[in-house]
Amino acid sequence: MIRSINIYHQHPPQKMKAIQVSSLTTLLITVTLAQSGQAAALSPVEQVTTVVNWFTGLFDNNAQVVSNPTIPALTMKNCAIAAGGSSEPASQYVHLEQYINGSNLLRTASYEFSPAAAGVAIRVYGYLDDPQAVGTCDEVTPVLDFSNLEFPSCDLSLVYEPKKFVGTNAPVGCPTSFPVPGSTVVSTVTIQANSTDSFDQFFTPFGTSFGTPIEFRRVALSI
Repeated sequence: MIRSINIYHQHPPQKMKAIQVSSLTTLLITVTLAQSGQAAALSPVEQVTTVVNWFTGLFDNNAQVVSNPTIPALTMKNCAIAAGGSSEPASQYVHLEQYINGSNLLRTASYEFSPAAAGVAIRVYGYLDDPQAVGTCDEVTPVLDFSNLEFPSCDLSLVYEPKKFVGTNAPVGCPTSFPVPGSTVVSTVTIQANSTDSFDQFFTPFGTSFGTPIEFRRVALSI
């Protein structure tokens, strides 16, 4: 006759409870260590590739506008661009175009993503000639024209956390002529696989400040 073994009866209730708690604690520690090790699992170069993939595509903030109609409706179109003349072989570049109310160009810029000791370094370049840059993503092979970049760049650093990159250039920010010459913009951004949340806060030389957090969500393209 085959005799079954009842594990519960092998341990008194108090001991069984202690074993369950110990197992749960071990599981929680294992999960925590796994999550904290995700950043280490991606090399700096792999982090650059990941964030560029997440940052490229078509995005809008329609869901945010529905919940708060006072926020302007924005569309963001980003694409990876070739940069054969770059002196940084590990860098990757993304061309960005943002539109307000569908068709009115709000801004366009070039983003350089590079490996850094603590994550990913971003350099944001404006264009000297915006009309020349607009439509770059519609080209068969988008190529960055370095001669059209405006210097200096506005820089910030990204740190990889589980399932997202977060970064800011606070408290220094970057100089800007918007809304008036002598102003400063401090940027904060969170980039995930299907979203980019950004907050540009502008500080004027008169002691005033303003800004609106924008929540971009990826738009699924129909085939």
